[in-house]
Amino acid sequence: MKKRLILLIGIVLTAITLAACSGGGSDDAGGDVEVPEGATEVVMWNLFGGGDAAFMQEIVDEFNASQDAIFVNNVQQEFEEYYTKLITSVSAGKGPDLAVSHASVLPELVSQGLVQELDTYGEEVGVNWGEFNQNILESTVFDEQHYAIPIDTHPHIFFVNNKLVGDAGLMNEDGSVKMEQTPEGFVEFMTTLKEELPEDKFPMSFSTAGVDSYRLWFSFYTQLGGENIVTDDLENPEYVLDVDKAIEAAEYMHDLWHEHEVIPLNLADFYADFQSGNAATTSTGVWATGTWEATEELEFTALPAPNIFGQDAAFGNSHTFVVPTSQDADPEVQKGAIEFMDYATDKGVIWAEAGHIPSKTTVVESEEYAELPYRSDYVEVANYVNFPDQTVHARGIEDIMIRNLDLIWTDEESPEEAFKLIEDEVKALIGG
Repeated sequence: MKKRLILLIGIVLTAITLAACSGGGSDDAGGDVEVPEGATEVVMWNLFGGGDAAFMQEIVDEFNASQDAIFVNNVQQEFEEYYTKLITSVSAGKGPDLAVSHASVLPELVSQGLVQELDTYGEEVGVNWGEFNQNILESTVFDEQHYAIPIDTHPHIFFVNNKLVGDAGLMNEDGSVKMEQTPEGFVEFMTTLKEELPEDKFPMSFSTAGVDSYRLWFSFYTQLGGENIVTDDLENPEYVLDVDKAIEAAEYMHDLWHEHEVIPLNLADFYADFQSGNAATTSTGVWATGTWEATEELEFTALPAPNIFGQDAAFGNSHTFVVPTSQDADPEVQKGAIEFMDYATDKGVIWAEAGHIPSKTTVVESEEYAELPYRSDYVEVANYVNFPDQTVHARGIEDIMIRNLDLIWTDEESPEEAFKLIEDEVKALIGG
């Protein structure tokens, strides 16, 4: 396992820059591959890059070698254009037999009739929905039907540099972090690092703008008891952001940059600052775990985002498998696709090497998973991770949130004004 990680170092480092035809009636979705004689071909599209792509290909190869009835033709697509190409191709009847989708995009696919429910064929194949973490699984259910099989959840978590934090006197003897998980305790932890670290080091490397800042804000917002931005309604969502809690979370984050000055402004590459040992902490997705452990001489701890506001909550998303709809679909191809989905989620230990939390409780409770370093330290987050609202507007809402929250972090707008802008834009988007 360690050898495989070492061989993938270069690939994995690339992965952090990414956020991430046959059978189904398509004549161009698959590309040129040699399908074993007599096997049913299942064309799969995936959006993975770097280490994720390599681990998924490993699972595909193992599946294809495990039997001779089904052959999964794994086609990697460009991430930036993936959803546009998938939606266009399926709408035109030229999509793949199997595809990967983020849970946040499922509402779009379901509402447009581009993916089919999996219960009918799932029962024939023998999918046991009880094997999945129910919090993760819930993000794939619409009108009490399963429209996807979740592969994982990849929440926003926290990382600490053991040496820097230890030298500052903030590590307990058992290796745990010495931090009182309250708003005041987190600030005290950060300001102590600021006081104790050498001048060329700093408490936290983090992005002043962009998706990571939005995800940490959402984690704090939900820790405060905020639940949604809009209601989970595919047809007529309503804007329900709890503005007081939203402002409280935003003001708290703003002060980390501007009042307490524990995060430098406008870092060029906050990943590189943590990876090189210049920063004592950082906060990002679980996928960074594979990068840090492949970094020579970096001793770190991975842990859930600090629960500083009293309620276990963290932003997260999920990679899922879906079966695109097709008028010419071959039932045997579709059942083969679902058979692979179930197999792939059983192989969650391979997928966990990238840092993701596998979707099946049967996997995370296995001895093989427990032997992986770091993963068990944050696996609990899967039970309370908060997924984006189930709305067809999820991607547009995220863009609005990021753009206007950035105005708070850069001190261009007050939280009150930024959330007024957010309300106006979101309501215009959803037609409310």
